[in-house]
Amino acid sequence: MEKTKKINVGISIGDPNGIGIEVMLKALSERPNDDKCNFIIYSSFELIMNQKKDLNIITLPLKKIDKFDEISPNSISIKEVFTGSKYKFGVVDKKVSQNSIISFKEAVNDAIDKNIDVLITSPIDKSLAYSDSFKYSGHTDYLRYYFDLDPMMLMVSKKLKVGLITEHIALKDVIHNISVEKTTKKLRLLYQTLKKDFGIINPKIAILSINPHVGDNGLIGTEDQKLIKPAIIELNQDQDIISGPFSADTFFCNDNYTKYDAILAAYHDQGLIPFKTISFGDGVNYSAGLPIIRTSPDHGTGFDIAGKSKADPSSFKQAIKLALDIYLARK
Repeated sequence: MEKTKKINVGISIGDPNGIGIEVMLKALSERPNDDKCNFIIYSSFELIMNQKKDLNIITLPLKKIDKFDEISPNSISIKEVFTGSKYKFGVVDKKVSQNSIISFKEAVNDAIDKNIDVLITSPIDKSLAYSDSFKYSGHTDYLRYYFDLDPMMLMVSKKLKVGLITEHIALKDVIHNISVEKTTKKLRLLYQTLKKDFGIINPKIAILSINPHVGDNGLIGTEDQKLIKPAIIELNQDQDIISGPFSADTFFCNDNYTKYDAILAAYHDQGLIPFKTISFGDGVNYSAGLPIIRTSPDHGTGFDIAGKSKADPSSFKQAIKLALDIYLARK
């Protein structure tokens, strides 16, 4: 296959009953006609066309393709990976949700085959997406299995970058999923990502403590001394790269976070609550450490506002922009 000169941007649709297709179409409607990208949506043609009409969104013409040499300029390509257009905005329907996984898997395969250069994934409902054919806790968990790697969930905005040691697991399991080895690997991955994908020559990274007040010298706990500090010492042998661990309750006060290129949090809510408070609508979820480039908006399926034309495409637009920036940085 001879690829067009433009950057091929693949998009998985997310849950058809949510806001994924809406924010996707709104974001694409604002792209210039002379865009340097080809946009390929993994869906059924009928589904995208019907939601486009229902939501009254004006875009470039939609074109169904079977092969990538059928892509034409000034159109949005639909690679039909399933048929039919069943959806009902805001309704919880496990059968309809499975189309989000078909879309995602097909897009990942094309990313591996280099038919697309970057992948943008629209939001899925993790519980609805889970099935006998998709026993994963989300997009990142599937990519971890698919590539046999341990990517990092890295939240990115104009103001800050927050990575996670542990991701979508219960709070009671966090300590059992943190070790010196894992902390070291995550810090090293974050450092390499900042250099390779963001062009930061000498990254400075802060790491948050597991326990309140960094354990108060063992009074609250010793996990930070045992699991975090040895990793910092190892990585700082040659140069001062990692700072911390810092008590999470005050770290984001008074713009302390602006002194660092990225922050590593111990668990999901420790990192994402301040991130979304500071950057909601502008944030992007990036899967760092993979051979492919995958980004996603920082919000969920939005069943409560689906079909009401209220969904804000800002995060989806940023997801496209970040993916393209990383693609060019890697080049």
